[in-house]
Amino acid sequence: MEINLLKKQLELIIKAPVHMLNMELQEWQDLTEIANSEESTLARSAVLKDRSLWLCGIHNHKVQVLEANTSGLAETEVKLIELLMAAFDGERSLPLAGGKKDDEYRSQQLGAWIQEQLEQGNYQTVIPEPLAWKTKIQGMMLPFLLGWENHSAMDISHVKLNKLLRSYFGGDIVLLPLKEEWYVLVGEKLLTEIRDESEEGLDTERDMLSALSQGMYELITNEWVGGGFHLAVGDPIDPGKALVSTAFLLRETLAIGRIFHVTEQIHLPWELRLERLIYSIPDAQRQRFVEDTGNPIGMLNDEETLTTLDTFFQLDCNVSETAKRLYIHRNTLLYRLDKFKQETGLDVRSFHDAVIVKLGMLLYKVTNRE
Repeated sequence: MEINLLKKQLELIIKAPVHMLNMELQEWQDLTEIANSEESTLARSAVLKDRSLWLCGIHNHKVQVLEANTSGLAETEVKLIELLMAAFDGERSLPLAGGKKDDEYRSQQLGAWIQEQLEQGNYQTVIPEPLAWKTKIQGMMLPFLLGWENHSAMDISHVKLNKLLRSYFGGDIVLLPLKEEWYVLVGEKLLTEIRDESEEGLDTERDMLSALSQGMYELITNEWVGGGFHLAVGDPIDPGKALVSTAFLLRETLAIGRIFHVTEQIHLPWELRLERLIYSIPDAQRQRFVEDTGNPIGMLNDEETLTTLDTFFQLDCNVSETAKRLYIHRNTLLYRLDKFKQETGLDVRSFHDAVIVKLGMLLYKVTNRE
């Protein structure tokens, strides 16, 4: 791509003049605060107040730079322009930041693009060719999403998190920063290797994904940042087609998991189907359900009742196992269930009534969290 054509395209995108500058290489390095070293690297861009500058050529210790006022642009738009410049740099074979720094840069650009698609609701869009990271993103991959409670993804070091996860998965991963989460992609062949090495023989692929998530959570908790984060995992995907839609699914999974399962940190989409349905019901419809069922939700304000019913449903309505889990006598549990029946007219040992109460509990949780 010729630089003059690139300049015109940028002017059309940002709807503002783009100027071409020439400067000494050292001046550019000083401007971008990159020190000389044996492994000399060049920054691709610089932001100075309301101006953005992009490196687009180098020859005999001189550089060509495009400059524009980007104060009116969103951060994601600026980053996408940087990516366009990076593609242009690749065509010109510039000696830009390589290796780990280049991987981090590309992950930031792809992450910014995914975030923009999520904000615009473009969930079915595919990765554009300039962003296609073909050396890293290829074949079927396992998607994970990490979200922290008290800070954004930008507060977490890409280098440290990447190193930690590589040690866990035993090879290269793709680590993409979104606005509030880290999006992790791992080659699907890992799943095959784990299945082949497993002596226990897990029942299903999703069992493996659950086990991988548990190990990943424990590693990050014990070796680095401690608790305070949540993790979601999805089925293997073709990232070229489903990268954004899967990010949306996993982000929604984290949100739903935090509402309905406040004591858990690992959230699996296939275990939250009913919760996802409840989450999508409008407020008016929720209220109508409560009124039609005689307001059993009122009883759920009692912590003992809520805990008892939660445990009862988790253990498939098994009275003996529920009593053991709650460390109470079987007759004590039966007394609580009978008391609930007297107050609400609903017997949770009946399938029909159990379904109604379970839905009521989910509505109670989502209503109270909101």
